[in-house]
Amino acid sequence: MSGVTTERSTGRVTTATVLPPIVPLALIVGVSPFATDMYIPALPAIARDLATTPGAVQLSLTAFLVAFAVGQLLAGPVSDGVGRRPMLLVGTAVFALASVGCALAPDVVTLVVARVFQGLAGAAGAVAGRAMVSDVTDGPRMAKVFGTLAAINAIGPVVAPLVGGAVLTVATWRLMFVVLAVLGVVFCALVVLRFHETLPRGRRGGVGLAANWSRIRHLMAIGRFRAYVLTGVLATVGFFAYIATSAFVFQTQYGFSEGLYTIVFATNASMMIVTTLVFRRVVGRWSEDTLLTFGLAVGTLGGVGVLASAALGLGPVPVWCSLAVVTGAWGFVLPAAMTRTQHIGAAHPGTAAALQGGLTFGLGGLGTPLAGALGGTALAMGSVMAALMAAAVVVQLVATRRSRVGV
Repeated sequence: MSGVTTERSTGRVTTATVLPPIVPLALIVGVSPFATDMYIPALPAIARDLATTPGAVQLSLTAFLVAFAVGQLLAGPVSDGVGRRPMLLVGTAVFALASVGCALAPDVVTLVVARVFQGLAGAAGAVAGRAMVSDVTDGPRMAKVFGTLAAINAIGPVVAPLVGGAVLTVATWRLMFVVLAVLGVVFCALVVLRFHETLPRGRRGGVGLAANWSRIRHLMAIGRFRAYVLTGVLATVGFFAYIATSAFVFQTQYGFSEGLYTIVFATNASMMIVTTLVFRRVVGRWSEDTLLTFGLAVGTLGGVGVLASAALGLGPVPVWCSLAVVTGAWGFVLPAAMTRTQHIGAAHPGTAAALQGGLTFGLGGLGTPLAGALGGTALAMGSVMAALMAAAVVVQLVATRRSRVGV
């Protein structure tokens, strides 16, 4: 990272005015989605080994996702009161311990409980890491950093299932969690050795439920902030419909093999990697609002393409191509949405990251059962994606207008 590093000592804590190393920071922020994608291929094996039902094992996935969403809402306001580095230390350490618990789980109940702690710990690292970006950057620089984080994290959906599959060829599913435990230890060591606190004591708020709730109320009272969060929630519901339904669409409806579906998923994820890199290049020439609106509009067109292809019975290839448009658009939506919410919520960056991440991830997860409840077909997936992303465009346009008039 370019620039001169300046630090100031505050008591026993050194406060830095630049970001920690960007790659470790991105990995800490993105380790929780990686932890989910990696073990999905092992769900049937876990059910057999623990002598339980597939539904009970899937509960471990649901528990993790809920804990990850709730954990962000809890950890973000706390980080505004105690600082970012303590949250990163606790988050990475507990993530490592919880991963060990998953690896040693004798039954599905223990696995579910361990996954809850894993989700909570991952959330603490994710929200504190994003808040660090807001502490020391602003404007186009902030947007470029969020673009970098998104690009690195977009590699996860491509790599994680491959890593999980490779582990299963040489060992049992338990080794996956050993790998995650090792990552947790490495990340914790990196925080100790390389990460300085980015939130000076003078900018910290109070500690406790009342102080945390006060920060949440302050941000949610800002109309623009609410609008940007709502935009993210609506768009994520549509995107999660793809994540949850596409395997059934391509494997059940269109008869793709697991290997061919992996290619579909990896191709789409690669589109997001490319577009996040493009986002980094163009942000600054165009505003984040413009790029966010563009991404949402393109994503809506992709959703309409899925819907039209399914309704007209055009087969899997047009659906695949339309989904690639949606995931490509997400490379603009994700970093732009992060930047806008962090900019508006600059008074409490940790709380802003918590609300943006927790509400978007938690409420956005409604897309998972919604598309399935409508039949789990390409038509259902396209309907949810097109409708929700179009609604996100409308809300974004309202937010942009408010931003221009200073509301």
